[in-house]
Amino acid sequence: MCRRARLPTLLATATTLTALAGCQMLAAPFVLFAPEPTRTLPAEYPYLAGKKVCLLVWADSYTLMEYPFVQLEVSEHAAAEMKQRIRGASFVPNRAVVDYQRQDPDWDRAHPAAIGQKFGSDRVVVIELTQYTTREPESTYLYRGRIGANLRVYNTQYPDAGPAYRATVETLYPPDSHGQWGSSEDGLRKATMEAFARDLTGKFYDRQVKVQ
Repeated sequence: MCRRARLPTLLATATTLTALAGCQMLAAPFVLFAPEPTRTLPAEYPYLAGKKVCLLVWADSYTLMEYPFVQLEVSEHAAAEMKQRIRGASFVPNRAVVDYQRQDPDWDRAHPAAIGQKFGSDRVVVIELTQYTTREPESTYLYRGRIGANLRVYNTQYPDAGPAYRATVETLYPPDSHGQWGSSEDGLRKATMEAFARDLTGKFYDRQVKVQ
């Protein structure tokens, strides 16, 4: 009688343990795929929101000779990203700005805020390219995008004042690679400019970053 009485109890215990094991197995993927913790990184300069912005891209003669459309390409990528991230920001048409730069070879001697006033903008963001390459310096066969720039922001209400904000941006693409063999240069340039635009825009809005 005692052995028969224990059998239902043992079966019930086994069923319970199996169910618990199943719950643990179902919970495991949730633990594995839970979102990574993030924190808010405040904007370094949050005053582009709701403003009309003029983007001025400067590049040296060597870069312009190798990449004649670099000013338009960089400004278009930057404006596209900034429109998505910075609330209420609008932009002077980049092609109009580049046309102005090409028509006046001494444009960079003018005060940026005065140039912004010509286009009716509230702020001018100067993107001074210090590096723009697609090859590793140690090997011309290894492709890796590098864009470096000094940023300066001017308030057009003060055409004689210095920059309201300064920063530098350094972008590598791919970020965790020593270079790639036989990559498409056009594709790499596009991806690098997109990454650069994200890094640049991150200076101007509150964003979520992974907790290290």
